[in-house]
Amino acid sequence: GLSLAWYFRETIFVWLYAPARRYLSDDWQPIFTGPTEMLGLTIKMAMWSGLAVAFPVAMYHVLRFLWPVLGRSQRRFLAGCLPFVLLCYLAGAAFAYFVMLPTSMGFLLQFGTDIAIPMIRITEYMSIVMMMIFWLGVVFELPLTMVVLTKLRVVRFRRFWQWNKYVPVFATILASVVTPTFDIVNMTMVAVPIIILYEVGLFCAFCVRRRDGAKK
Repeated sequence: GLSLAWYFRETIFVWLYAPARRYLSDDWQPIFTGPTEMLGLTIKMAMWSGLAVAFPVAMYHVLRFLWPVLGRSQRRFLAGCLPFVLLCYLAGAAFAYFVMLPTSMGFLLQFGTDIAIPMIRITEYMSIVMMMIFWLGVVFELPLTMVVLTKLRVVRFRRFWQWNKYVPVFATILASVVTPTFDIVNMTMVAVPIIILYEVGLFCAFCVRRRDGAKK
């Protein structure tokens, strides 16, 4: 994944500029101010891209590690979940790219433009974009994770239900960690989907419990 990202680095940079391209500068490109800034950023971008590509593969190897201790029904269930791991991750990345980034960048890069002219450094911009896309993909795995833990009886549905009251606080804390900036717009746009995803996972976990005939 890292090698592919390095080879297609120009295409990836253009693709990552798109959510805020018309707000970046007069020629629709950010700036860099140090001789080694672009090299370091390109390496960082390739590493994040490699992590994104490797994430589904890592989940597959985690499943292979657990395979010997699982029953036949549990194996079938987890094998059926593998495609949804990729789909959930892509859904989170798409939400970050098509919904969250254009909205948040549009607000941040236009705020105060009547007072000062924005000259956006590429390092600062790309740090926000890459972290948003990667971590939103991970966050969107939450409902599937809850279903799997309930199915394997690692965590009971009742426990998830008890944790529900703490989700808004947890979502706010996680949003402050995921977003490089501490502005209320970005934090809200991350925290609200986490709360919704937890409720979706809670409902799906309840359905799994009902189907398995569990009492707890």
